[in-house]
Amino acid sequence: MKSSNVMTALVDIFISPSKAFNGLKEAKGWSFVAFILLAGILAASMFAFYNKADPQFLIDQQVAAAVDATIAEQKMIRQSMEQTVDLQVWFAMFGTIIGLAVINALMAGYYLFVSKQDPEANYGYGAWYGFGVWAMMPLVIYYLGFLILVLTASTNQISQTLMNYSSINQLLIGLEIGHPFYTLLESLNIFSIWSIFIAAIGLKSWTNFTFNKALLFAALPSIVIYGIWTVIALV
Repeated sequence: MKSSNVMTALVDIFISPSKAFNGLKEAKGWSFVAFILLAGILAASMFAFYNKADPQFLIDQQVAAAVDATIAEQKMIRQSMEQTVDLQVWFAMFGTIIGLAVINALMAGYYLFVSKQDPEANYGYGAWYGFGVWAMMPLVIYYLGFLILVLTASTNQISQTLMNYSSINQLLIGLEIGHPFYTLLESLNIFSIWSIFIAAIGLKSWTNFTFNKALLFAALPSIVIYGIWTVIALV
């Protein structure tokens, strides 16, 4: 079975990913619509956050996070941030969107490479780029959740750590700033894990891989990145 149009695919990707990926095989323009949806919700959440949050509170929080900086270095950080505080929202919006596009470009190359394990998988780079966009769709739920948290916040003193509301650290561990594994566990979140499983289902749909093999290939980039990060944190 497969999704019949892009709107049903946008629902199926969350409840029946294989249907969405089966429909995507022959679709044109679906991935563009999906990326515009993701970028739009991302931009809305970032705009809401920086429009509501107290700029001075954000600066204080970010300076305090520089735990290894000297007093002079913290002063320089504060001065630099105060000069660009009005631009933070645009850096956050466009920087994140461009970052996602670049990361997906790299992942598309990776998916193309691993697909060569199946001689019958004759999809080009562009197809795999679209595939990667759909694998990122859990970010739509993530940014919607972030937007809701911002809009329902009872104060304007909102920490940037709210952006990591779904991190393994905030949900399960609770490490403080300064701990060697703090940044690592703040970056690892349930939506990135969800994306790995969706990518695995997609790889299984587009190739002759078993699910275990597809899951290994889908998770491998994260395993390598977090494995190296863990070693660095331990040193």
